[in-house]
Amino acid sequence: MSKDYNLRQQLAQSLAPPVGLAIDRERIPQAAVTILIREEDGDHQLLLIKRAIREGDPWSGHLALPGGRAEWQDIDLVETAARETCEEIGIDLLGPDSTRDRFIGHLPVLSPQSPGIPPIEITPFVAMAPPTQELRLSAEVCQTWWLSINQLLERGLSTEYRHHSGSLVRKWPAYESPGGPVWGITERILTTFLAIFK
Repeated sequence: MSKDYNLRQQLAQSLAPPVGLAIDRERIPQAAVTILIREEDGDHQLLLIKRAIREGDPWSGHLALPGGRAEWQDIDLVETAARETCEEIGIDLLGPDSTRDRFIGHLPVLSPQSPGIPPIEITPFVAMAPPTQELRLSAEVCQTWWLSINQLLERGLSTEYRHHSGSLVRKWPAYESPGGPVWGITERILTTFLAIFK
């Protein structure tokens, strides 16, 4: 039995199924992100991206998960997650037959806590990457890294992100990564995801 099968089974028992996630366009803007998982050298890893610096983007330059806002053509939030993942990093999670087998489930919906971010609901999905993953980054993404899930579990929130505003310094708990601290809403998503393995 493969490690991928075991991981998928463990996640499927802990996550809400990826069905019935309609987009409520009248109530509040909605978005979806994908925790994309692969097995590499006997270790499971998840993909982290660094967003390109773009004027008017509240997440400009942040470390994040592939994803974005629901658009008019999306049937549901699974399709939003799949479309955004394909647009941003070139990985097609639906394939030519539009099956959804790579999606295992989703974590609870959450919203940004910063008063400077417009209201939005974000649904984090968990999906297995295709066997071959050739990343093709869009202009929205400047870098990517695969992070070991085991290392994230071992190290935990071992660093912090600091924001200086005059003499005031605000601090947030964060995960270490090659691109710097993973903090904010991405840290909250990863913390909820990693709790499945504890």
